[in-house]
Amino acid sequence: MSGRGPAAGAADSHVADIIAAAPRFTCGDEVLSRVYRHRWESFAHNVARSPRGWVVTEFRQPGPGRAHGTVNAAAGHHILEGRWLRRTDVIEDYIRFWYTAPEAEPNRYTEWIGWATREFARLRAAWEVAVDVLPGMVRVFDTWDTVALHPSGLYWVHDLADAMEFSISGDGLRPSINSYQYGNADAIADLAGRAGNDETAERFRAVRDRLRRAVIDRLYDRRRQFFTTLPMSPSGSAAYLATAGVERRMPAGYRDRDLPSRADVPADRDVRELIGFLPWYVDLPGDEVDPAAPVGQLTDPDGFAAPFGLRTAERRHPRYGYAVPDAPLPRFLCRWNGPTWPFATSQTLTALARIARRHGDDGSRGTVFLTALRQYAQSHLAADGGYLLDEFLDPDTGAWIARDWRRRHDPERAAIGTDYNHSTFADLILSGLLGLDVRDDSIVVEPLTCATGLGWFDVRGVSMAGVDVDVTWSPKAGLSLTAGAVSAGRPDLGILRVPIRAARG
Repeated sequence: MSGRGPAAGAADSHVADIIAAAPRFTCGDEVLSRVYRHRWESFAHNVARSPRGWVVTEFRQPGPGRAHGTVNAAAGHHILEGRWLRRTDVIEDYIRFWYTAPEAEPNRYTEWIGWATREFARLRAAWEVAVDVLPGMVRVFDTWDTVALHPSGLYWVHDLADAMEFSISGDGLRPSINSYQYGNADAIADLAGRAGNDETAERFRAVRDRLRRAVIDRLYDRRRQFFTTLPMSPSGSAAYLATAGVERRMPAGYRDRDLPSRADVPADRDVRELIGFLPWYVDLPGDEVDPAAPVGQLTDPDGFAAPFGLRTAERRHPRYGYAVPDAPLPRFLCRWNGPTWPFATSQTLTALARIARRHGDDGSRGTVFLTALRQYAQSHLAADGGYLLDEFLDPDTGAWIARDWRRRHDPERAAIGTDYNHSTFADLILSGLLGLDVRDDSIVVEPLTCATGLGWFDVRGVSMAGVDVDVTWSPKAGLSLTAGAVSAGRPDLGILRVPIRAARG
């Protein structure tokens, strides 16, 4: 991987090694190819050595962060991205850190680390580390029960603890934490079954199923045809500011409150936000909820569509982009009331790819995916042609908001968000667009139909279930999957499978 990017002149010797361990992807879309290369360079710069082994940081170090520069908010993104490295030690160390290190804070922000760990183990056949950390995984889950579980069976969180401060919906029973907990429960049940711990497996299957029912019955707004938040306070901003310090957990009095009804939701908090796609991110709805209306919001200018990225809240809402007069800058610089966040874009595109494969990709859903992916990729390229990844941007101008504010008011910290590691990109290409996966004891490639829009693509050096994998496609040669010594092909874009046993010889 070459060209001007964040790896140039790196002082850390491991950076080049990590870049070299990344799969290679090229295609007929130069922007996607280029940003894919640069994102691995960014990722490598956010891998750090610690006394606990490898960790992955959110900000380039030295910079903000907790122990060893870590922050748990985007750890699920880090694991999903890093699982594609041919070397597994980075993510294995990182997973062990979250579940075994005394200084780790896996409950500081809402998280889906357990679910992402299972996805890593499934792709790489790396079950040992996932099973080893199972006690820690259960402990983290149970902590959420202690600090966030409402008697209704749903989880409460305010938007700071959700890493999404100053959202329109604010605090309440949010689709985010409830989807994460569903995914974590599903992963624990799976891993406990593999470990022969039938009691734990049965417990978490029941937890998962109850939570799924509660999310569909209580958080799906049939009028808006969207998963939305049920607020628990009169003012989301006030609730956030009142608990923005150490105490971020559900106030004791909330446990005595009845579950709000849809009719009780204040108009100023009744809103569609991108977090409404998170149930599909972890495949919670199955076939029970039609995703057509939510997907339609992604192309609606009054919904989430914008010239430079997906809005985090629907544009039509009266409080879109609202001001927060009582929040001094720069401490409260971040906003989730409309600006584009790569964090949320990554989650939404992952959910959209799952929707297209489960509910059928007639080309329209795939087209929405590829259009948003290209828009997301373009946001990484500065006006001067250079590469730039920061925190969050203006969906109408493309300006990186925090970076521009710091340039004007805090120039010494203007570059603090450089290579901000708070999202995925390679995973959106390899898993989302191309459908590389391990399932039913086979290595699978299942590209979305929109992949024809790339003109051609070539993927080399992927490691899946202990097997070296290459994938190529062009209109003339068709689709080819090589796994170990076994190859499969077809003239069109579609699903191909190679049994793992055959691939391993």
